[in-house]
Amino acid sequence: MPNLDLNLENLSTLKWPPTSKELEEEGFIQREISKEPTTQRGKKIKQRLLEARCMLDPEFSILYTEEWKKSEGEPLLIRRARSYKYAIENITPVILPDELITMQKTRYMRGAPVYVQYSQKFYPHMISNAEHPDDDVYDVGMGGGRKHEDGKGLIQMGIFGMKEEDTAPLMDCCKYWDGKCIEDESLKFLKETMPEYDDLDNAFKAVLYPPSVISIMEGRWVPAYDIAVEKGLESVIEECKKNIKNTLPTTREIAEKVIFWRATILVCEGVINWAKNYANKALDMASKESDSQRKKELLKMAEALNHVPAKPARTFYEGLQAAWTSHIAIALDGPIVGLSPGRWGQLLYPLYKKDLEEGKLTRGEALELMELIRVKFSSEEYVSPRSWEALASGNLFQHMVVGGVDSNGKCSDNELEEIILEAGTSMQTIQPTLGIMFNSKTSNKLLMKAAECTKTGSGYPAWFNNEKCIEHLLQNHREEGITIEDARDVAIGGCVEMQMQGNCHGICHPAFFNEVKCLEIVLNDGIDPRTGIRCFESLGKFHTFQDLWNAWCRVEEKYLKVYMHYWNYVLAVHREINPLIMGSVLVKDCVKKGKPLDSNGARYNKTVTLLNSGMVNVANSLAAIKRLVYEDKKYSLAEIKEALQNNFGFESADTTGNFSMLEQNRITDTYKKLHRDLLNSPKFGNDDDYVDDLFVKLWDHYNTTCLSETTYLGLQWIPAALSISAHGPFGRVCGATPDGRVSGVSLTDGILSATPGTDVNGPIALLNSGIKLDSVKMRSVQLNMKLHPDAIKNLDGSKKLVDLVRTYFEQGGYHIQFNIVDSKMLRDAQKNPDNYRDLIVRVAGFSAYWVELAKPIQDEIIARTEYNSTGF
Repeated sequence: MPNLDLNLENLSTLKWPPTSKELEEEGFIQREISKEPTTQRGKKIKQRLLEARCMLDPEFSILYTEEWKKSEGEPLLIRRARSYKYAIENITPVILPDELITMQKTRYMRGAPVYVQYSQKFYPHMISNAEHPDDDVYDVGMGGGRKHEDGKGLIQMGIFGMKEEDTAPLMDCCKYWDGKCIEDESLKFLKETMPEYDDLDNAFKAVLYPPSVISIMEGRWVPAYDIAVEKGLESVIEECKKNIKNTLPTTREIAEKVIFWRATILVCEGVINWAKNYANKALDMASKESDSQRKKELLKMAEALNHVPAKPARTFYEGLQAAWTSHIAIALDGPIVGLSPGRWGQLLYPLYKKDLEEGKLTRGEALELMELIRVKFSSEEYVSPRSWEALASGNLFQHMVVGGVDSNGKCSDNELEEIILEAGTSMQTIQPTLGIMFNSKTSNKLLMKAAECTKTGSGYPAWFNNEKCIEHLLQNHREEGITIEDARDVAIGGCVEMQMQGNCHGICHPAFFNEVKCLEIVLNDGIDPRTGIRCFESLGKFHTFQDLWNAWCRVEEKYLKVYMHYWNYVLAVHREINPLIMGSVLVKDCVKKGKPLDSNGARYNKTVTLLNSGMVNVANSLAAIKRLVYEDKKYSLAEIKEALQNNFGFESADTTGNFSMLEQNRITDTYKKLHRDLLNSPKFGNDDDYVDDLFVKLWDHYNTTCLSETTYLGLQWIPAALSISAHGPFGRVCGATPDGRVSGVSLTDGILSATPGTDVNGPIALLNSGIKLDSVKMRSVQLNMKLHPDAIKNLDGSKKLVDLVRTYFEQGGYHIQFNIVDSKMLRDAQKNPDNYRDLIVRVAGFSAYWVELAKPIQDEIIARTEYNSTGF
C-alpha cells in the first residue's frame, strides 16, 4: 500500500484537512440541496421543535406505579395490563398549536417518559447532579434543546429539565421500585446463579461492555401497524373475546393464553380510551377557538380520534393518525429504542390513492402531513444513565423505509414513497431516519429522489441492498419456516438491522462489545491496563503471530459468551416483571398463539443479536504487529508495548481535548519512527488483502462464537455489527493501540468504515475492502462515507452517487450511508454552535443535530476522510 507519511500535528489525507491559511482564504461549500417546509405551519412547528427544551415527564410512571400497587395479587399479565391501562387513560392530553397529527407520550414537545420498573437508581443520581466516577468518560452533547438556561420552577436532570413539583412523586416511585425493578432483580439473580459473575463484573469495570443499559433495553423491531390501520383495535378485542369463549384451560399453558388474551383486551381498551381523551380535548379546544380554520382542523381531529385506532381508518389522514397512535402506545409499554415505522409508504398508499381519486386529498396536503409527522417523531425523547446517553447520542433510531418489492417480487415504488423522501428533504429532522431498499427493479425516479434527499447532508436515506436482505432472512429463518413473501416485506428496525414488517421479535437489548479493550487485555497478559484488573489468566509469550491470534480468540470468545449469558439472565427476569403486552398486540401471531412477544409469540424469533465496536482498529493493529514484529522483525513486541504504554510520546486526547487523530500534541520524539511505521502498515479500506483478510478472519471468529450460543428464546444468537456512538466512549477508555491511534481517541466508526485518514486509495478501494466481508451471515453491517458537496453536484453528481451505490451492491455490499458536508463547515459549527442549531449530520446508523453531539463524536466526524469524487 502507498506510504501514508502521516503528520500527526496536522494529519493530511487527500486534500484534507486544509491548512489554517486555506481556511482563512476559502469559505466552506454549502450543501447543494437546501429546502424548507412547504407550508407556514410546517415552518412554525419546526422552529418550535428547535427551540423546545428537553423535558423529563414522570406522569405515566407515577400513574403506572399507583395502579401496580393496587393490583398486587393479580396474575402478572393482568397486573401489567391494568397498570398500563390506568396510566395511559389518565395521562394529560396535550394538543400542540397548529399541529394536525396529534398525541404524544408526555406533556412536552420534547419530552421523555420514565420507566422506573426497569431501572430506578439513576434518577436520584440525576436529581442530585451527583458525579459518577466514570461520568468523565461518557461525554454528552449539551447544545440545542439540551442547553440549560435558567428555568423558573425547573430542576436540571442531566440533559433534561423537570418541574420541581414532579420531584417528590418521582422519588416516591423510585423508592417503591428499589429492589423490585428489572435491574435490581437481575443483579440479585446474577449474583446468586451466574457462574461467571466475577468475570462479568470485571468486564463491566474494564468497559469491555458498557455500563448497565437495562433502562433502555427494549426495541429494534417493526410493528404490524396494519392491524391498527386496516382492522382497528376493536377487532383485536373481539378476537380475544372469541378465543377466551372457545378455550377451555385444561393445562397451565392454555390457562396462560387465556390470561394473555384478557390482558390484551385491557391494553387495547386503554389505547382506545386514550385516543378518545384526545378527541374530547380537541372538541374542548374547538369550542373556544376563534379562528375558523383552526376550529375546523380541531373538529376533524376529534372525529378521527373518536374513530381510530378503534376502527379501521377511512382516510389517509385517519390512517396516519392511527399509525402514529399505535407507535407511541407501544413506546409507552417499555423503554424502547429502534421502534421503527418501516414501510409506511406501502401501508398508507391505498388510503392515499383512494383519497386522491375521490378528491378528498391533494398531493400537497399529503406532503404537509408527512412533513409534520417527522416533527412528531423528532419530538420523542428518552431518559437513560449518562453512559447510554453517550453511547447513543440520545437517538431513538426510528427508521422509515421506501423502495423494495411487493409479496410477488415486483417493484413496489409508489407516489407516497416519493412524498416521504420529499418530506425528508424539506422537513429535515433527525427522526425518523430514512432508508431505501435498492434492488435491480427500483425505479430511477425513486433513486434520484433518494439522491436528492442525500444531498441535503442530513445523512439519510441510508441505502440497503434489498436482495442481500432477503437472502439473509431466507437463510437465517429457514428452520422457522419463513416464506418468501415474508422475507420480501423487509424493513429496518433501528439503525441498520434488517427486520421483517410486523411479524418478528426484536432485539431486546443494546449489547455492545469493546473489541479494542479486548485487544488491550490480550497484549497485557490478561490485564486491563487502565484499571489493573486481571480479566484473563496469564497468556504467556507470543513467539509467533499464531500464538497471538490464538490468545485473541480465547479472550474474545470468553467475554462474548459471558455477555450473551448475562443478557439471557436479564431477560429471564424481564419476563417476570415487564412482559410486553401492547408491544405484542402489534406483532403478528402473538394474539393468535396467546403468547407475548417475550415468550416466542412472534412468527419469527431468531432475531437476537450481539453488537460490537472497534474491529477495524483491531484488524489494523494485528496487521501492523504481524508485519513489523513477526515478518520484517523490525521491532519486538516488547518495544511496541512500551510505545503503547507511553502513548507514542503524545499527550492523551483527554489532555488535548481533541478526540480524533487531528491536532494531537507530541511531547517527545522517542517513539516517532516506530509510530510512523505503525501508521504506514497496511490499513483496512485500501483494497489490500494483507489486512482485509485479517479483518474477515476476525469477523469469522466473532460470527462463529455468536452462533455457538442460545438466546433466551431458545434459538441461536445472530451476529450483527453497528457502532451508533459507542466508538466515542469506548475510545476514551482505551489506551494507544498498534494501529497508531493515540490514547483516548475515538475508535473507528461503523463497521466497514476506514479509520479516518487511512483510506488513501479512494472510495472504490474502500468499497472493495468492504465487500470481502460476507454480509449475508450477519443481521447488519455498516459503512459510513463522507463526500464533499462538490463531488455529487448537479444532476450528473446525483447519477454518480446512484452508480456508486449500485456498483457496491452488485458486488455484494449490504449498506452504505453518506455525510455530504464540507468539514470546514463542521469546524465552524464547533466554534459557533449558535449559528448551526438545525445542522444535521450522519453519525452511524442515525442522524443527529450537530450541536447535540458530544465533542468526541464531533471530532471523529470531522476527521473522517472526505472524498472529493465518487470515483466514477
